[in-house]
Amino acid sequence: MKKIAILSVVTAAIVAGAIVYLNKQKTPPPPAPVAETAPAQPDPQPQDVDSNPKPQPTPPVATATPAPAAAVTAPPVADSTSNEATNSIRKTVDALLAARGQKHAMFQQLAKDGQLDAVIAELQRRATENPNDASVPTTLGEALLNKVRAMHDAGVTDPTELGILALQADHQFNAALQVDPKNWEAQYVKASSIYYWPPDAARDADAAQRLASLIDQQDTMQTQPQFAQTYVALIKQYQKMGKQDEAAATLRLAMQRFPSDPALQQMAAGK
Repeated sequence: MKKIAILSVVTAAIVAGAIVYLNKQKTPPPPAPVAETAPAQPDPQPQDVDSNPKPQPTPPVATATPAPAAAVTAPPVADSTSNEATNSIRKTVDALLAARGQKHAMFQQLAKDGQLDAVIAELQRRATENPNDASVPTTLGEALLNKVRAMHDAGVTDPTELGILALQADHQFNAALQVDPKNWEAQYVKASSIYYWPPDAARDADAAQRLASLIDQQDTMQTQPQFAQTYVALIKQYQKMGKQDEAAATLRLAMQRFPSDPALQQMAAGK
């Protein structure tokens, strides 16, 4: 910005100097008093002729202003701003990839700030560059689901548009599980999201089986707070399918393992 300001000042100074120069070239009438004597009348004419051509070569001075130079320096400023925005999105995506199983609040803020599309674009780029990193398609799938939620909250009710995004999200979870079949987050989000789909006997049964298998896998892993979410999802899935006994049995088991989980406590209280 300082460089642009300096160039602007220099440009203005050169233009002003050219104007002054042209004004000076327009003030040679001092020979006019010589024209008052009869013998000198022929002389002023050559002087006038000599004085007139002098202003003619001056236009290049006026047109040689470095105004284009100021225009040339403008793009770097825009590029700098663009680079800052790009770097900010990349840092955000880095944070999302690092926050395994704890991304809900981050996605909510991104939706509020209108940055979901930029994050999705960056994740798509990384998925192409890093096809063997299961965390990237997993997070991309979550981002797409959060876009579905944000669009729905904004009043978009077109089932085709929302359905396409949901299918794209499911495709990303499948891609992640092809790379890492035991990826906890991809398994959980893929299976738990089925609860929000229209009822379908085969699909709902598959979701319940996936969640039950994930609970078995959790038993072989070091316990993490987010593992309680798998029980919550399975209980809700059983309730959706009308299997109240299975839902109640899952809740009892969940309370034994995660007695302080707020969501499970609310379920146990009938809320």
